[in-house]
Amino acid sequence: MSDLCVSLFFAGGFSKFQAEYPTLCETNLEGWSHSGSPTAPVLGLCGLRISSDSSDIESDIDPSSATDRGGPLSNPQPSFPVEILPYLYLGCAKDSTNLDVLEEYGIKYILNVTPNLPNLFENAGEFKYKQIPISDHWSQNLSQFFPEAISFIDEARAQKRGVLVHCLAGISRSVTVTVAYLMQKLRLSMNDAYDIVKTKKSNISPNFNFMGQLLDFERTLSIRGPCDNRVAPPPAQQLYFTTPTNHNVFQLDAIEST
Repeated sequence: MSDLCVSLFFAGGFSKFQAEYPTLCETNLEGWSHSGSPTAPVLGLCGLRISSDSSDIESDIDPSSATDRGGPLSNPQPSFPVEILPYLYLGCAKDSTNLDVLEEYGIKYILNVTPNLPNLFENAGEFKYKQIPISDHWSQNLSQFFPEAISFIDEARAQKRGVLVHCLAGISRSVTVTVAYLMQKLRLSMNDAYDIVKTKKSNISPNFNFMGQLLDFERTLSIRGPCDNRVAPPPAQQLYFTTPTNHNVFQLDAIEST
């Protein structure tokens, strides 16, 4: 049986749809392609994206900006790292260079999930660094670094020292590593771990490839979800990013004490 393809047409065209539902739409920057020809707007998921070339996508985002792809955030993000679990902080490159912030949160371990950002205070000997040389691009295999990243975070937390996980903007690579940590440490599904991080930091946006790697990681952990008795849907239907029901209500206070 051939695949079923469904097309939807909106009365009034894309312009009308965009005017009524701006947060559900994306357009290429300035409406032009790299060749200089105009490009058509693209409907897309506002919180997720696929990078189209080998550049570091997060480098196009101002880490200190409180804006999302759909415009200003309704809940502006703080300029300091966000505590996900005790001693585990998620942040951006700017946080890793701010000694006042690092001291305030007791951060002595820094996990740098970029190929080229410097470990600014490495020679001082006060901080312990680990660098994961991954760009924010669909071709990158971030999951190969999950075990050593998780061990690094565990070491910091065991010593009751703060650990900062950061990339450039703090929305894709560092989020992926943080979600993987929650999945293994708390035995959570990808969706449940993602939701916890999303609750703490609403502008997270791992690229699709990293989400797929997290889904594969879930399978290696043999984490069973609430729908185990159902016939598994095709893989393309399994990739959703927000827990759709209230079947799994977490006591975050209990989780954070872990």
